[in-house]
Amino acid sequence: MKRITTLVMLTLLVGLTAGADIPTGYYVNAIGKQDEALMTALEGIIYTHSQLGYNYLWDAYLNTDMGSDGYYIDMYSTCKYNHESYHVSTASYVGQGLNREHSFPKSWFGGEVYPMYTDLTMIIPTDGYVNQRRSNNPYGVCAGGTTYVNEELGVSMKGKLGKNTYDGYSSSATVFEPDDEYKGDFARIYFYMVTCYKSDVQNWPGCDQLDYDDNQYKAFSDWSMQMLMEWHRADPVSQKEINRNEGVYLEQGNRNPFVDHPELAEHIWGTKQNEPWTGDGTPVDSLNKIVPVMLDLDTTAVTGTSFRADWTSGGDVSSYTLQVNRIETVEEPILMMTENFSKVNATTDGFNDISGNLDTYTDNPGWTGYKLFTAAGKSLKFGSSSEVGYLITPDLELASKITVKFNAKNWISKQGVSDNSSIIVSCGDESQTIALTDTPTDYTVVLSNCREHNVKLSMTARGKRFYVYSVDVYNGDLTAFRAPHRIPVEEGDSTWRVVSGINDTCYTVKALAEGYYEYLVKAIYTDGTESVWSNIQHVTLTGIGEEVLIGDVNGDGEVSIGDVTALIDYLLGNESAAISREAADVNADGEVSIGDVTALIDVLLSK
Repeated sequence: MKRITTLVMLTLLVGLTAGADIPTGYYVNAIGKQDEALMTALEGIIYTHSQLGYNYLWDAYLNTDMGSDGYYIDMYSTCKYNHESYHVSTASYVGQGLNREHSFPKSWFGGEVYPMYTDLTMIIPTDGYVNQRRSNNPYGVCAGGTTYVNEELGVSMKGKLGKNTYDGYSSSATVFEPDDEYKGDFARIYFYMVTCYKSDVQNWPGCDQLDYDDNQYKAFSDWSMQMLMEWHRADPVSQKEINRNEGVYLEQGNRNPFVDHPELAEHIWGTKQNEPWTGDGTPVDSLNKIVPVMLDLDTTAVTGTSFRADWTSGGDVSSYTLQVNRIETVEEPILMMTENFSKVNATTDGFNDISGNLDTYTDNPGWTGYKLFTAAGKSLKFGSSSEVGYLITPDLELASKITVKFNAKNWISKQGVSDNSSIIVSCGDESQTIALTDTPTDYTVVLSNCREHNVKLSMTARGKRFYVYSVDVYNGDLTAFRAPHRIPVEEGDSTWRVVSGINDTCYTVKALAEGYYEYLVKAIYTDGTESVWSNIQHVTLTGIGEEVLIGDVNGDGEVSIGDVTALIDYLLGNESAAISREAADVNADGEVSIGDVTALIDVLLSK
C-alpha cells in the first residue's frame, strides 16, 4: 500500500512591522475600505479598551513614557521627572512638579467623561507649569511666541505660547505651538482621538480646532486639518512614539493606528482620499486578492485536543497558512466603588464635623466615620489635635484580595508646619500604613487577606491630621493587571502551530494541550504575495480526550467493513449516520471526503 505523507514544518511567526509589534490581524477589518468607511472600521477596532483609573495613570507612565535615562520623556519641557517626582495641582515656575496633561483638552469632550477622560494615548506626563500655560488653548503656530525658562534650575519649556500666526485661524487667538520634535506625535494623537471616538465627536462641546458641522467625520476645522497633516508629514513616527504605542497597548489594550500605519492619515484627510487602504501601502492590482475571514467556531468539530478552523476564500490563492497560539488571560480587577467627594464644597478648611451625615456629601450612600471635617479642594479633613479620625466605606462585596487607590496629603498649619502624618488602610485584620506627602498624591494599597465588607481609612494618632480627596476600591490586584498576552512559545507542537500549504478553506488541528487558543489565517496569492492575517477566532480545549482509533468511523471499537458503510452513508448525506470525524479522517488531510473511503479500504486490504 502506498502512503503519501505531507511533511509540514512548524515555525514561529514573528510579525514585526516598521519596528512595531502589531498583533497579527489587528487591522484586518479596515482592509479595502476608504474614507469614512475606513475611519468607521478603525473606530470598531480601537474603541473597545480597558478603562484605566485616573490615579493609575501615574503607574502606567512607567510603561509608556520612561526614557533610557530613567526619566520621563516630557514633550512639554526639558525637566527630569520620573515616577517618584513631586506632583503638583498648581505651579508657579517651570520645574516645580509633574502633571498629567490631557493633550486633547478634556473640556473639548465634556470634562470627566469616560473613557476619554483617562485615555492613556492622549494623557502624557508633563511639567505642571507648562501644562497650566497651555491650558485648553488649541495647538497652532505662533511665530514669536513665549518660551518659559527657569534659569535657576536650568530647565525650560519646549514649544511656545502666543498669538496664532497660522493662515485660516484668528490672529487674536492664543495657541500653544509644540516643539518641532513632537508636532507629528501630537497630530497623530489628535487623529486617534477623533477616530477612536468618531461616533461621539458630534456631541462634544468642541473647540476652534474641531468643526463637525462643516466637515462631518473628518472632525477638524479646515485650518487645523491642514496644519496637523503638515506636522504629520514633517515629523514622521519615531522609535519613541512606537515604544509609547506599545506601552499603551500593554496598559489599556488598544493601539494608535496612525502610529502603526501612518499612511492611514492620508487616506482619511490627505492625498489618498477615495483610495481603498490595502494594509501595506501597495496599490491595488489586477489579481483578485481578498483577505480571508475566519468564520465562527463550529463547536461540533471540537474535541478535548482538536478543533477545525474554517475561513472564507482569499480569491486568487495558491495556498493558505494557519497560525494557532495558546494565550494566557489575566482577570481584570473590578472597580467596586469610586468616590471623589465632589459634593464637599468648602472654600477653606472648616470646623464642620460631617461624620454623622456623610451621605449628604458623598456619591455612594453608606459611608461612616468619626471626626471628619469639610475642607477646601473637595476633600475630607481627618481628625483634630486631640481626636483620631477615621472613614469607613459602605458595605461592598469584596474579594479576599482588593486594591485601594486614594489621593491624600498631610495637614499643614498656617505657619507651614506639616503634621507628617501616615494613613492606615485596613480591611478587617489586614492593614498597611502609608506615609503621606505635603501635596496631593495618588497611593495604591493591595490587601491580600480581606475578610470584611468594607475598607477603613484611619489616622495613626491624634494630631496626625490629613486630607483625603478620592477613594477607589477594586476587587483584585490592580498593580499586577496587564492586558492579556501570549504565553512565551517553547519548542514543541502542543501549544502552537503554523501550518502552511493548505489548499482548502478549512483545516483540523489535532493533538493540542489544554488551554485557550487564538487562531487566524492568511492567503498566499498566485503571484507569491501574501495577505495580511485574518481576524482572530478563539477556542477553549479541555485537553481531555480518549485515544481515537483511526478508521473506527462507527465507534464500535474496531476497524471493519461496517466503518466503510458508515462513512459512505455520511458522505451521501444520510443525517442519521453518526460518525467520529476524527476517526473518519483516515488520510489525515484535515477533512472527511471520498479520499478517506479509499484510504480506509486500503487499511482493510492490508490487514
